[in-house]
Amino acid sequence: MTTRPDAHDQPFRLDEATIGDLHAAIRSGRITCVQIVQHYLDRARAYNGVASLLVTVDGAPVPEATGAVRAGAPLRFPAETVKASTVLPDLDKYKGPPLEYGRMEATASDPAAQQQFGMIVGKANAGQVNALATLNIRGERSVTCRGDFDRHPSQGPLPPGAPPMCEMFRRYPDALERAAELDATYGRHPDLDTMPMYGVVFSFKDPFDTKDMRTTAGGDARYDIDVPARDHVLVEQLRDKGAIIFAKAVNTEYNGRAGNPGGRHVPDKCCRRRSATSAARGAATPPTPTTPHARPRSARARGRACR
Repeated sequence: MTTRPDAHDQPFRLDEATIGDLHAAIRSGRITCVQIVQHYLDRARAYNGVASLLVTVDGAPVPEATGAVRAGAPLRFPAETVKASTVLPDLDKYKGPPLEYGRMEATASDPAAQQQFGMIVGKANAGQVNALATLNIRGERSVTCRGDFDRHPSQGPLPPGAPPMCEMFRRYPDALERAAELDATYGRHPDLDTMPMYGVVFSFKDPFDTKDMRTTAGGDARYDIDVPARDHVLVEQLRDKGAIIFAKAVNTEYNGRAGNPGGRHVPDKCCRRRSATSAARGAATPPTPTTPHARPRSARARGRACR
């Protein structure tokens, strides 16, 4: 009869691990902070992507297009579309305002990147989910300072044409670099009393300011500077407690939602369901170890007032 190997000799699986499991694995040398972040990055590369199809008048295919860079590669949008009458069987009886059918257009923030606009529908068996909008990876974490405009300081000066603010921005480590700093500083012996979130990976909805990532509340606008001057207080506190800020989640522009909310003079027709922030809050969280689903205070207030 063979003896079961000690658990500390087993390869560590991050999936479904608790924060306590994670810390035990770090202390036993079975995983490092860099390996943790790499795990999430690999998962984003495998599963984070386009999961919707355009809804068009005739269902005819459109040219394939690429979008913003996520996890090291540009998004790839499908040529397939869905005929509107298959989604809306009584479409021929519709008498309202003109419908905004699905189409591909260049984004305002980066004309080289395409995006789906208008009516869309989920793609069956897509094999991926459109969950993360921005990853804290050097070169893609900001549109203002994208590519070589986010070159690491050790690689020399920025190329000509770089916005002046990128000189400051590129000094912020990305998620992998921050993980490497933690490994180099603490190794297998982090002070978990002062850093109880040590090595835990967090993602936030875009309304939360993150000084090292694009923050526009989902707005597709060509800002001169698309990163805030400082972190939201919750983000700052988590960093101080050892957390690694990894990504920003997809949300509708300025955290709103499609449709007429009722108008300024019809308050009883506003907010018939929970606000967009809380309705979509699960998308922000990477696989376990999980984060508490934090929301801006204003969103909580709106949710209470409108239930």
